[in-house]
Amino acid sequence: MTRSFGIVAVAGVMAVGLLTAACGSPSSTNASSNTSTTPSSTTATSTASSAPATSSTDTGTNTASGAGGDGSGGASAANGQCISANLKVTAGDGNAGAGHQFIPIVFTNAGAKPCTIAAYPGVSFVAGDDGHQVGDPATRVSASAPTITLQPGQAASAALSVANVGVYDASQCKPVSVRGLRVYPPNNTAAVFVPLSGGVQGCSAHVPNQTPLQIKPMVAGTNAQ
Repeated sequence: MTRSFGIVAVAGVMAVGLLTAACGSPSSTNASSNTSTTPSSTTATSTASSAPATSSTDTGTNTASGAGGDGSGGASAANGQCISANLKVTAGDGNAGAGHQFIPIVFTNAGAKPCTIAAYPGVSFVAGDDGHQVGDPATRVSASAPTITLQPGQAASAALSVANVGVYDASQCKPVSVRGLRVYPPNNTAAVFVPLSGGVQGCSAHVPNQTPLQIKPMVAGTNAQ
């Protein structure tokens, strides 16, 4: 509080003391800002001893890119969609075809509640300790994409087709060995690293008019069929 005192003495028959007091009380605002708390997102990983870093997005045209699915919105536990933190993502047993290898990418509900999953995951090859992307991300194969409800412990899968790099001109493909896959579950922006064994190679360069990686939409079960 600010205090000021003024005393004025007036000569005359009697002395009058005029006391002027001015009091000012500054207003005090106690602003309480809401603290926004963002829950930490634990990315589900498979049993790899060392997972390379993952970038926030993949690139490519008409492909499954940074956010898996159709881009209509991010998955949220509140709306019942399966989120990356509650999914265990693994590569199933593959089988070979003419110039291609088919690998089921399996998504198991590791959470405590049912969740739904649908559409396409985003998939790309990664290599090195830094987890840099190798080549183009997987191109989506047009097909029916049902919504699947996963009870805790249940799984859905998507078929990944990996072309044999030997079918391409090496000067265009520039084949390199890869460590695994960067996978974005449908409608999620948090990626999961999935290791691959068996000396898989991928094209590190864009091959015109070719699709070395192709991904089909999610189906129920673990064999992607």
